[in-house]
Amino acid sequence: MGPAILYTSAADSGRAFAERWRGQQPVMCCVLAHTDTCLISGLSAAGVSEELRPLTPAADAEVVLAGVPLCLPALPSNPLGAPGPAGITRAAARLGRFEVSFVGVGLRVWPLVECQRVAAEPGANIEHGEAVPEARRLLEEGRALGEQLARRSSRIVLGESVPGGTTTALAVLLALGYAADGRVSGSQPGNAHVLKSRVAHAALEAAHIELGGARQDPIGAVVQLGDPMQPVVAGAALAAVESGASVLLAGGSQMLAVAALIAAVSGPRALDGMAVGTTRWIVADPAADVAGLAAEISSSLPILAVNLDFSTSRHLALRTYEQFMVKEGVGAGGACIAGLLTREVTIEALHAAIDDVYDELLGVRSGGEG
Repeated sequence: MGPAILYTSAADSGRAFAERWRGQQPVMCCVLAHTDTCLISGLSAAGVSEELRPLTPAADAEVVLAGVPLCLPALPSNPLGAPGPAGITRAAARLGRFEVSFVGVGLRVWPLVECQRVAAEPGANIEHGEAVPEARRLLEEGRALGEQLARRSSRIVLGESVPGGTTTALAVLLALGYAADGRVSGSQPGNAHVLKSRVAHAALEAAHIELGGARQDPIGAVVQLGDPMQPVVAGAALAAVESGASVLLAGGSQMLAVAALIAAVSGPRALDGMAVGTTRWIVADPAADVAGLAAEISSSLPILAVNLDFSTSRHLALRTYEQFMVKEGVGAGGACIAGLLTREVTIEALHAAIDDVYDELLGVRSGGEG
């Protein structure tokens, strides 16, 4: 089965980070947001159809907290039928016995479960510029959130659910000077790199930002071509670490863009006390280079990847994860890492817990196939 956690970037720092989390009780907060960029045909597979894609963040929160999607007739899935990762997050939180809360910012559809609201307009299509005009205020809203979370725990997991968010991540990374074309991951095999790059470069052109041209005004890059989640999570992570907490940025390419934003706003040392927590499918994605990007953002930024393997899952639908149909989302990887470290359980116990949750979500009894 191999190790439960893989240390794929800044390995020594990653192991030290993990040791500081062992036996500690974390809290997890997942920021839900919308960007109209997700409505571009073929860009995202975070949802069974383009029409239902704006409902995905709300349904993700509902699955994690209520165990059932309330705003959708079925579990969020990609167009090829692979079930979304919200059940992984639910299973990890149940196993680790930690609380998950949700914050919504700029949503078009709100979840029918408890969700703290941050007032903001939905993110616009970045092809037209002026995507998040309230980004500077949202950074401060994020700081308030981070301070609030740090009062509850010194170990904080920050996740996200933003369909289309890897494209806004690509655009921000390019604006900050990283050669990210063809290197971000995504919600489908191959990651739609050609389309993502076309959209991201169109956004840069619309905003009159050259490659690397936003280094002096990183929040200005979010204003023009980001999404509402990015400044909120960046602000939350900064304030939490400043309050003495340790932060696990739970996600893949989108959290790398957040890390790059943090480094640009406050300097690379601001990332001390932070790590990126994700899944094996992200770091092993043959069509991405997440570990390489992380090293370029900061040579000391650890990536911890939970070593999930669904090849023997009793659910046929989950086995498609091994074909990179779905890789990450709703903070699934970070939630799993937190669960493993908090309770010091085995990866086999985590796999069993995930299968049990998908029994419930897919309407299949233990021992059956979905």
